[in-house]
Amino acid sequence: MDPTLLPIANEIASQQAAPTLAVLQAANRLLSYCAGNLNNHIVYHACDMILHLLVDASYLSRSYARSVAGGCLFLGNANRPTQINGLIHCFSTIIPCVVASAAEAEYAALFAGGQQAAALRTILADMGHIQPPTIILCDNTTAIGIATDSIRQKITKAIDMRMHWIRDRVRQNQFTITYIPTKENLADYFTKNLDHEAHCKFRNFLVTSSTNV
Repeated sequence: MDPTLLPIANEIASQQAAPTLAVLQAANRLLSYCAGNLNNHIVYHACDMILHLLVDASYLSRSYARSVAGGCLFLGNANRPTQINGLIHCFSTIIPCVVASAAEAEYAALFAGGQQAAALRTILADMGHIQPPTIILCDNTTAIGIATDSIRQKITKAIDMRMHWIRDRVRQNQFTITYIPTKENLADYFTKNLDHEAHCKFRNFLVTSSTNV
């Protein structure tokens, strides 16, 4: 599957209940993109089989005050989480509750990404690739602070309780959460429509094709 199709497919799907001409135009544009990029493929390089994860969120970017969480997971080398390899999984999904801030949306993205990574950690361990604490890269310092217990609990009382699963797993040393600047966060691709320059920059990390334009 071509991971570059996931964000727009998610956006179109979220509007299908009340479609408009704009949705039809977006669908036609998606089909045109597919027709012009038939040779997209993912390239995998030999590595240490260490799982890495990047997550991001876009706040209030869907109708009815909904927000989107996105992320991508790949196998790379130990202690080099920003050296992107071919993706083994990616996600772009509407957060299942209305969040009150961008930081809460990013925290929900940490939760969603962590749950995806937890299953993959188990699979990799069963295959003989025992995982160290998985590094999660996030571009929101407040969300990181909540997940790593460096922000007071009083501030986070209104957050949906299920999201605190990620904080518990950090306490268990299953995950390490690290900051990454937004301009370097590949997960940004899976949460919102980007300008042409950013789209092309991130797309070249996701797929290889004969054009890459």
